[in-house]
Amino acid sequence: MSNEQQNKIVAFPLLKERLVEKATDHMQHKQFQEALPLFEQAYELDNKHHEILLGLVICHVELGDAGIAKELCEQMLKEDIGDYYHNLQMYLMVLIQLGHYHEGYVTLQAVIQEHKLPSEHAEQLYQLLEFCKNRMNQEQVIEEQTEEEQLEQFKSFTALDNIQDQLEWVHSLKTKRIEKQRFFLEQLFSSEAVHPIVKTVALKTVMEEEVDIDFMITKFGETKKVNALQLQRTTPYFFAEQVEAQLTEKLEHENPTLLQVAVEIWQRHLFITFPFLPGDNVKLWTEAVYAISLMMQGEESDAAVAEEDGSFSAAELRKAIKELKEIEEISFI
Repeated sequence: MSNEQQNKIVAFPLLKERLVEKATDHMQHKQFQEALPLFEQAYELDNKHHEILLGLVICHVELGDAGIAKELCEQMLKEDIGDYYHNLQMYLMVLIQLGHYHEGYVTLQAVIQEHKLPSEHAEQLYQLLEFCKNRMNQEQVIEEQTEEEQLEQFKSFTALDNIQDQLEWVHSLKTKRIEKQRFFLEQLFSSEAVHPIVKTVALKTVMEEEVDIDFMITKFGETKKVNALQLQRTTPYFFAEQVEAQLTEKLEHENPTLLQVAVEIWQRHLFITFPFLPGDNVKLWTEAVYAISLMMQGEESDAAVAEEDGSFSAAELRKAIKELKEIEEISFI
């Protein structure tokens, strides 16, 4: 097709409206992965349409791409697309998600000094200003913490009797600059006294923040060096997916209820042992998960039978089942 012919192509009538309508429907049903490409197509047709830009912002935020959402908010503010103060609130929420509290505080303070805030937005904006200010102060305290102070913080953390309280503490790391909590996290990951689930949640929190830091993590007597940013880019693991796929093939039609039990057991096992993998023998772990699933349902399983093709022995199967059972016993807290 020649360039002249391409230039003559026009979009179908109401295509933009149809894309926005379909994307909005997906978004209302929390189907952000499906909504995003539709909003992107609509954006190519009209890059100054407020509803399209707002949909893109929401989708990117929900899918963890707050950096892109920030750029889109900045476009709406700079080009005065839509309601300025609504866009400003959205922009501040994105900055808060990114942890850019100082930038949010400075931006909002400048707006307040230059303009009289509309009554319908004033309360919300002042609350956001106060929130950013408080977070800035917290960050300042964290940045000034010595290793000795972080060690005392870790002692207070391990003194909590309730693991749920420890998990709440770990979740609060998202509101702080995680790289400034490095010594605290090193203690958490290396201590055998910390529950494996707490370690998993802490590690996944660091991964979500995309912090490029190496940690030594210890679980079940094993220690390995991990990089949070690299882990974020390499999970999920192909081996783990293959085990689940073989369980599905084995049980989907024969016993779908048992399949659900098996998948839940496998996913719990992977979560608790993360970032350690149980091995690389897909057939062995498929049979082990199948066997313990039968046991959990009160059915008998012959764990002494080895794989006919010699890919694992009966002893290896019994050992894998034992490991699954031990992890299952500590999986409910």
